[in-house]
Amino acid sequence: MATLRKVQEKLDQPKALGYSSAGVILETDPDDPVFRVGDRVACGGQDYASHAELVSVPRNLVVPIPEGLGFAEASFAAVGAIALQGVRRAELQLGSRVLVVGLGLLGQLTWQLLRHSGCVAIGTDVSPHAVETARRLGLAHALVRGRDDVEGACAALSDGHGVDAVVVSRVRGRVVAVGAFPMDLPRDPHYYRKELDFVISRSYGPGRYDAGYEEGGLDYPYGFVRWTEGRNMASFLEAAAAGGVDLASLITHRFPLEKAEDAYRIVTGERSEPHIGIVLTYDEHPRAEKTVALRPVAAAATPGTLRIGFAGAGSFARSYLLPHLKGKSGVELVKVATAKGYTATDAAQRFGFAEAGSDALELVRDPRIDAVFIATRHDHHGPLATAALAAGKHVFVEKPLAVSPEHLAELLPVAERAGKIVQTGFNRRFSPLAVALRGELAASAAPAQITYRVNAGPLPADHWLLDPLQGGGRVIGEGCHFVDLMQFLAGQRPVRVCASRFGADADGAVTATIEFDGGSVGVLVYQGNATPGVPKERLEAFAGGRGGIIHDWRSVEIHGGRSVRTVKASGQAKGYAEEVAAFLEAVKTGTPAITLESQALTTAATFAILESIASGRPVAVRLPAAGA
Repeated sequence: MATLRKVQEKLDQPKALGYSSAGVILETDPDDPVFRVGDRVACGGQDYASHAELVSVPRNLVVPIPEGLGFAEASFAAVGAIALQGVRRAELQLGSRVLVVGLGLLGQLTWQLLRHSGCVAIGTDVSPHAVETARRLGLAHALVRGRDDVEGACAALSDGHGVDAVVVSRVRGRVVAVGAFPMDLPRDPHYYRKELDFVISRSYGPGRYDAGYEEGGLDYPYGFVRWTEGRNMASFLEAAAAGGVDLASLITHRFPLEKAEDAYRIVTGERSEPHIGIVLTYDEHPRAEKTVALRPVAAAATPGTLRIGFAGAGSFARSYLLPHLKGKSGVELVKVATAKGYTATDAAQRFGFAEAGSDALELVRDPRIDAVFIATRHDHHGPLATAALAAGKHVFVEKPLAVSPEHLAELLPVAERAGKIVQTGFNRRFSPLAVALRGELAASAAPAQITYRVNAGPLPADHWLLDPLQGGGRVIGEGCHFVDLMQFLAGQRPVRVCASRFGADADGAVTATIEFDGGSVGVLVYQGNATPGVPKERLEAFAGGRGGIIHDWRSVEIHGGRSVRTVKASGQAKGYAEEVAAFLEAVKTGTPAITLESQALTTAATFAILESIASGRPVAVRLPAAGA
């Protein structure tokens, strides 16, 4: 059910359309050496260069528009870079004969780039309209597939040897896949006997799908990676400005954004109409609003009502936090903010917020809001929590509390001065199963021995959680859950850790021994290499002949001397509803559900685990000094 809920939430979330656009810079880094406010630029990138009046695009996905090229033509930059990368992957030479299969938008751009590069292009499509468009633009060898003799034309233009690249290819020719299509390749006779090379062109070029390049602004060295996706975009626009690509003639339709649905009716075939390039246009003077109001918010809250703001509304927040706030008595949902404003609007409509926005910092400083939930990417947790506390808000921050000692050092003194409730999303300690086990251990009044095995499973190498700056890594980003639960069960402070890794992955397979100041000891076995069939979590905790075993948060066996009883949960009882209720109660009463010291020590213990792995020695758990 948990998996089904996650999938449904993911499918229900809106998706931004578009990835190729052009416009004028309204804001930029004042220290940027290339771009200034007012510059005419073209942009690329899914979720960045979207169909919207205002977009925020990382600098590696922005290129200047050459003189003489209009915005409509420049808006083809990313699409043109896809076509250009396909040409580069073909590794052609001056005079090469190349067959372009498909004369839609990408095909039309491709054959023009080939001609501009000194190659001889042959184009074919099943659509007579597409073929006629190519002929009108100057493609002498444009043929209707199924009607005209495409293979004969290829043979005639290559003296019977076959074309150098794409489909009907000569011996040792090259086939380049640019668009998305089924790739059921025949080994014999075509590919095997002719030793054809089949290569795939990855979208705009090197840098695509690399978060460091696209989001982090890290460029590849020019001498080693000559044609990145950004350089491909710039190169395509240069070709268009030089007259090598006729973009204006490919624009068959223009629609204002308000009529974008009409454009998509043409694209999807709902409205039958020949088309090649469709351009959406926008108001030249857009309103730079960062908030959308769905309903008015009263100047003052109803007495006894807690006004809440929510920063971040991804699939986790939608599945495990927001449902427990929706319609809650004594709670007014004022505003939700996400980095992508359209997801905030969707969340506001779905869960009942009055406003949606795109600026989390503005939200946490909003004087109308009493308490803030922070469920953004991990690197924003500490800074946003610090800003919210400085603004006098109560704070619920999803784990981890901080991804670095520096963030923790900044937060702690602000939290102590603010005197507000701070609660990290350590949900497991609030599970009825954990509470029952804690009661049994506490009754023994003896030090506890805790063993916690976690089958975390592998993550893709490019997963954001593994980024030490953005996600903090698995120990900090997820391991904090398990350290906190052991601290809760022991009822003592962690004072020292000794940790080691399995293999080369310091995050994927870790064993850590945690010593507590009252004599308790916890052992965390965090596995990224176990079989998926093994339940994710198993915890055993015993003290003075009493304790129990938690089976993947579905049940707990309580061992009290000679007696054994089992407490079963309905599904997995990980404590999400209970932690939200505990936070709301803490704000109401002024008594924290988790002490600030406990949360800080859990966070510091994860830092110590990584330090112990790196040094090979035991490391004391210590809170960072202010300004560290």
